[in-house]
Amino acid sequence: MDFIRFFITLCALFIASFSHSVSAKLLIGVSSENGESLKYYRKQFHGELKSAYSCVINHLESDFDVITVPQARLIKMLKNNEVDIAMPLLLLPQRDLFATRSKTIYQVGYQLIIQANETDLSIKNLRKQALLQGIAYKRGTGARTLILKYLDIDENEILSHEQQVNTWQQAVEFVAKNRAGITALPTVIAKDIEPHHFDGVTRIKMPDHQLGLYMSTRFAKSAEATIINDASKTCKELR
Repeated sequence: MDFIRFFITLCALFIASFSHSVSAKLLIGVSSENGESLKYYRKQFHGELKSAYSCVINHLESDFDVITVPQARLIKMLKNNEVDIAMPLLLLPQRDLFATRSKTIYQVGYQLIIQANETDLSIKNLRKQALLQGIAYKRGTGARTLILKYLDIDENEILSHEQQVNTWQQAVEFVAKNRAGITALPTVIAKDIEPHHFDGVTRIKMPDHQLGLYMSTRFAKSAEATIINDASKTCKELR
């Protein structure tokens, strides 16, 4: 009987030790919706944004795994402390409520997409079109926030309708087919969409926006979070 108790205790200690070693491994989530701008495979980052993000992550002293998931799911995992680091993400006030932002790593361009028959490109008129014809935007991204901010539309104002779509290309097509008045997408994503999808729309350059990474509330309390934040300053826009 004593041997059995000893064996059970030993197994429990082994399992606890193994669980601790597994839990100590950091988990980095990468959004799957960056086109070719940032991907992770064969244990390396690839794409236009790879240099600075690789530089930041290479400062980690702990072992880590990387998973690639849809951005809406990544945001949910970040809220629930299911990932330690989430990237690449726009640095937005609403995300600051449930996670800790890094310093700015990149400045990224965005394009406002409107119907080609619209000749008055003033903010006042574009704001009117958004309110009357509605907007389309990629779900799980910061596109909606950027559209409203650019057009000076309050979050509480009522638009005629809002269309959440699954891909950036669908958002463009909604505008081209008059199913929405306005959308917006990152310039790096626009490069990956075949030109004919932009037939019937006009593209307007928007101000650049801050791109970085977010750390979960749990990870943000660790010493490595400070390392990551310092690295984001050192690696900023490394080309």
